[in-house]
Amino acid sequence: MPGGRAVRRGRVRQGPEDSRVLRVLVLAITLLSVGAVAAVGAVDLPTAAASFLLVPAGSWLAYRRRGKANTGLKAVIALGLVAALGAFVARVQQAQSVDEARHTLGSLFVWVQVLHAFDLPRRRDLAFSVLAGVALVAEAGSLSLDATFGLFLLPFAVLCGLWLYLSDRARGRDEGGAGRLVRSRHAGRRVRRIAAPARTVAGALAAVAVAGAAAFLATPRFPGTLVIAPPFSLVSRVAVPGFSGGVVNPDVPSSGSGSVEAVRGVGYPGFGSEVDLRVRGVLSDRLVMRVRSPEAAFWRGQAYDTFDGTTWTAPGSEIVKVGKQFGEYGQAVLVPITDPPGLGTRTLVQTFYVERRQPNIVFAAFQPREVYFPADFLAVDGFGSVRSPIILEPETVYSVVSEVPVTTPGLLRSSEGVPWPEEIVSRYTQLPAGLPARVVELAHRIADQEPTVYDKVMAVQRWLRENTRYRLDIPPDPPGADAVDHFLFERREGYCEHIASAMAVLLRAVGIPTRFAVGFDAGDRNLLTGYFEVRESDAHSWVEVFHPGVGWVEYDPTHEVPIADPGAGSRFIAPEVFAAIGRWLSGVIPDPVKAAVGALGSAWPWAAVATVIAAGMWLLRRRGGRRARRPPPVGAEAAFEAMCRTFERRGSPRPASRTPSEHLDALLASDPLAREASADLERIVRTFERERFSPRPPAEEEVEAALAAAAGLPSRPSTR
Repeated sequence: MPGGRAVRRGRVRQGPEDSRVLRVLVLAITLLSVGAVAAVGAVDLPTAAASFLLVPAGSWLAYRRRGKANTGLKAVIALGLVAALGAFVARVQQAQSVDEARHTLGSLFVWVQVLHAFDLPRRRDLAFSVLAGVALVAEAGSLSLDATFGLFLLPFAVLCGLWLYLSDRARGRDEGGAGRLVRSRHAGRRVRRIAAPARTVAGALAAVAVAGAAAFLATPRFPGTLVIAPPFSLVSRVAVPGFSGGVVNPDVPSSGSGSVEAVRGVGYPGFGSEVDLRVRGVLSDRLVMRVRSPEAAFWRGQAYDTFDGTTWTAPGSEIVKVGKQFGEYGQAVLVPITDPPGLGTRTLVQTFYVERRQPNIVFAAFQPREVYFPADFLAVDGFGSVRSPIILEPETVYSVVSEVPVTTPGLLRSSEGVPWPEEIVSRYTQLPAGLPARVVELAHRIADQEPTVYDKVMAVQRWLRENTRYRLDIPPDPPGADAVDHFLFERREGYCEHIASAMAVLLRAVGIPTRFAVGFDAGDRNLLTGYFEVRESDAHSWVEVFHPGVGWVEYDPTHEVPIADPGAGSRFIAPEVFAAIGRWLSGVIPDPVKAAVGALGSAWPWAAVATVIAAGMWLLRRRGGRRARRPPPVGAEAAFEAMCRTFERRGSPRPASRTPSEHLDALLASDPLAREASADLERIVRTFERERFSPRPPAEEEVEAALAAAAGLPSRPSTR
């Protein structure tokens, strides 16, 4: 058929695609998508290397043989696809988690791309490669643990946008939809009535960016409870010698020795058998783990119940070893809950990806219920803290299912009047033997006037916020001084261990059971991957208060986060975006502007509505301005519009539904001037119709004659 196309049932059947630009663009999209999955480790190195060699070779061969049947080649490709599918089925049967299955699926997609690259005769085959590339990039995004995925996502989006634009233009050319040609009145040259490609692409990208950003900000974070098999894996095993359930901190050799020497540039010294408030240290910002979780939490490591004035210990904590059993999602260690919460809980599934060597502590949100860990057994103490028989080496992966108590101020206040268990009171209200009396007097002065346990806790937290300051570079305490007393009455500056210890002691002084907990703060959520990135400097301490009839509730006097938000599992992404912007701009912009950016985190729905309204008004105004600033017509169109204006002034306007020929007939029937100038009007209308609708446009001389005729109409004398 002419032009390489055949018409069948009213549709255009594509012939071979000859455009080298489109083929090179698809090659780049394919290689970029393969590189994305290779960068996140979804395919092995030999597969990735073979892909980068075979895809260009296949694309070149497909171009050279685009007009041939390639029956033998198609048979070989089919056999290759069957082999790839067989390998996928064999590997997926051995997968122990969803993540391993997704890695196997990535290899299958890559081989599909490689084999398909050898047979790309038509544009729709190229489009399949683009769609397969989208699937590969989507999988890479789901497996990515850091923001380097953005290095692939941004150029991939640009290349896909170019593909959509260029393939659409090519389809328009195939269907005979090239831009219309019109005559210029002044230069007499032909110009295309199509928008500049750069402006079209820029406008489309801007619209996609705005729509994508709006959808991203309005996306809620739902709890990740629908899990088939939580992932866990182990790269290298470093056993704890003679493991009996204790904590071994490999970065702090003196852990548990009572040393008060400064510890700088190493792991958090609070992980071990004690937390000594006399120790001074500085932690780095090195990444220690990534956490996949639908909401933020304290990644709890240990808890302590005994304080001697300088050091927290847990001398009476019973440790039990627990083996794997069948849990909700498969084989897991079921953690016994010694103090079950009295109110409802919500399930929180977390997966931890260890990036730097950590102690043998299984960090998790409180309270852990099931642990999916690469070990046959774990040890659990009386506080619900979990330890492993191996050190947490880099690339270790484990998952935890926690039951987080659902608490609100109203629920905590309503529990007032329920008696405390005697064993809870006796164990968690212990005070140092030599505690100065002024600490106890301060505690009663702060809390006695409050009606409920919750109000007493908040009063102590409020006093600490108003009267103490957070500071890392503090001098050592005087010899023999009580660390809490010195912090409250002398220095009033300290870090999280001092603030949390002071809160625990003050609450214990008024009879409220409290214990001291250590672990990691939630870290910063990476906006691109959704993972919480936890660093050494996120090592933290807080307090846990026992509420009668409720259970243990976390309070953080350092960060002023008293209790977990019961709706955190469905909060939106927007507050985190604005918070990240605020952190990035911190130290660069003035404080009032920082406050305004921070306020957007809570007021973002109103800001989003105002932005949408403002954008709509701007678009309407711009559209109206474009209508008002419509470029003047040229060629025969200018002649026809001039003719219409002439007779509109004479009382014969042209309705929008009337064709040019119908308008000519109406003018000839009603206006004497039209009948007098019928030859000129006929020339104008017929030239305009040929220019607008005919595939054979009028000659330049005909256009100039129509323009001259239209220009002479107003000079004719009126015959009315």
